[in-house]
Order: sequence, then structure tokens, then C-alpha cells
Amino acid sequence: MNGTPVPLFFAPGVYWAHPWVLAAIPLLPLLWLLWRRPTRAPVLRFSGLDGLRAAGGAASRRARLSLPILRTAALACLLVVVARPVLPDETSRIFAEGIAIEMVVDTSSSMSDTDLSPRGQRRTRLDVVKDVFRKFVLGEDDLPGRRNDLIGMTRFARYADSLCPLTLDHDALLDVLEKTDTVRPNSPEDGTAIGDGLGLAVERLRDLMRTTGSGEQVKITSRVVILLTDGENNFGMVSPEQAGELAATHGIKVYTILAGLGQRLPFGGRMPVDDRPLRHIAEVSGGRHFTARDADSLKEIYEQIDQLERTRVEERTSVRWSDLAAPWLMTAFVCLAVQTFLEATRMRKIP
Repeated sequence: MNGTPVPLFFAPGVYWAHPWVLAAIPLLPLLWLLWRRPTRAPVLRFSGLDGLRAAGGAASRRARLSLPILRTAALACLLVVVARPVLPDETSRIFAEGIAIEMVVDTSSSMSDTDLSPRGQRRTRLDVVKDVFRKFVLGEDDLPGRRNDLIGMTRFARYADSLCPLTLDHDALLDVLEKTDTVRPNSPEDGTAIGDGLGLAVERLRDLMRTTGSGEQVKITSRVVILLTDGENNFGMVSPEQAGELAATHGIKVYTILAGLGQRLPFGGRMPVDDRPLRHIAEVSGGRHFTARDADSLKEIYEQIDQLERTRVEERTSVRWSDLAAPWLMTAFVCLAVQTFLEATRMRKIP
């Protein structure tokens, strides 16, 4: 449709593509003057009208007025059609472009320490992480949730393992999380391979594609890793620094979280953890490094990450114009048809 339709006060909700055409409708009565103006026309001479009256069928002068009325009505309807009345149907669609988040969680035996427990409770570090992670995904306690985001999970101790692929089925993801536990102390699986865990997460994210509703494959450009550990890297083939450089190379942002008050010593006390490798990972990849000393601070960290990595939401509004001219066009056709029929039959003029 060329131009923008405009509303008129006497037709609420209806818009007109060419409203200026309607200004011609009040001028239609002038046509009556033209139709009624006497003109010279051929005549037939009769010696008397008694024979015609006896024949019957002649239309009265009043009845004959219906012909110009029908013509005027038809012309008025055609002018409305030219003005083109339309009815808008405005619809809005929300397009949410989610991001891909890979949660990398330390499950070494030290994650069974209870120093993150909320006051009055005795819960392991991993249990606290699970609780905050669940709220981060589903939304609870000032966390809005990540409904539109692909989220996957990788765990690591001495070895790294992908537990859940990137998915929008967050219930399935949280079911896997709930079944995740720490490894046994001094077992062959115990240890902390931060570099391997991050490297595996980068592998999952680097060439990630998403299928749109039309079947088109679109690369997800916003990809994030949230890496949580309570210790220092002591196993693995890839160092934390190398994994951080790898993430930066592929444009993957890494947020690192050091959880807990340090490593518990055999004879009491705690040894501080060197967090320089975690800081390096966050710095080179464009992320941030956090330290969680208790459950509340861990929740605050996830709230900050949630604010930093928001889903881009775009609202698109479209207007569909429904044409209302068809009934007016049909009315004009009916008026002209009736007029033609009457002129050819009951109201026929001779000559």
C-alpha cells in the first residue's frame, strides 16, 4: 500500500488510504440537478392518453425517482471503494536471541568441604553450587532464569567429562546436575584438571550452530563459560593458561569462580589457593574473576554474571491491512443492476 492510511473521526478503527476522495460524496446531490434539467428529446404525438392509461404499467413520477437514487447510491459506494477503507491488524512478535553457556564444575574430593554452607546448615561445596546453579537456570531469588539460552555442563576432577550437551531442555540438564557427585578422596579419579575441563568446554562451544525455525543454520556468536573450582590445577594435559588462550582465540568469554576458604590441611587450618591462573583466564578471554566465600556471595556472583550476559530480546511489530472495500463494491454493483433492470422493464421510457 502506497502511503500510510489515516483514521477519520466518523469511522472509529477504520483507516482510509485516500480519504480526500470522500470529499466528493457531498457533491453528488448536484447530479440531481443535471438529471432533472429539462432537455429536448424526441416525442410521439397521441390523439389521447386514455388508451395508455387503460393499458396500465406506466410508472408514477414518484416511483421513477428511485432511478437517480440508485445511481447516486452506486456512485457514492464507488467513491468509498476508491477511498479504500482498511482495518489494521497489528501483531507483535518477540524474538529472543539466546546465548550459549557451558557450566564447568569442579567435582574433586575437596568439593565435599562444608565451608560454603548457609548458616545453620551443613552442606558440601558442590551441594551449594548445585542449588545456586539451579536458581540461575530456572529463575529464583532475584535471578530471572535463562529460558532462551542453550546451557550445557562439563565436570572435571583428574579427568574432564561432558555431562550434558548444550540444550534448551533445562529440566534434563538439572536432572543430570542433581545426580552429579564428588569423587572419592585419594581415588584414581581425584585431582583438579582445570585446563582440561575448560578445554573440553571450548571444544563444545567453538563451532556451535543453531537451527532456526526456517531450518537455517546460524552460528551463535555469544558463547560463555562459567568455570567454578575450589583448588589449583594439578593434573591434565592442558594448563589453565593454555585453555584460557584457546577460549580467547575462539571468542569465548570465561567467567572464573574460586569457591571456598582454601584447601583444608591434614592437621588443621587452611592453605590459600593461588588464583592467578583463574585471573589470567578471565582477563585474556574478556570475562571476570570472582571469589565466593559463602553461599550468599556465590549467589551474588551468579547475579552479576546474569546481568553481564543477558539475552538480546527484540520486539518486531507488523501491521496487516484488511481491505474493507469489497462490500461497498458489491453494493454499487447491486444498485446499478437494479437500476438497469427497472429501466428496461417497469420504468422503461418510450422513446
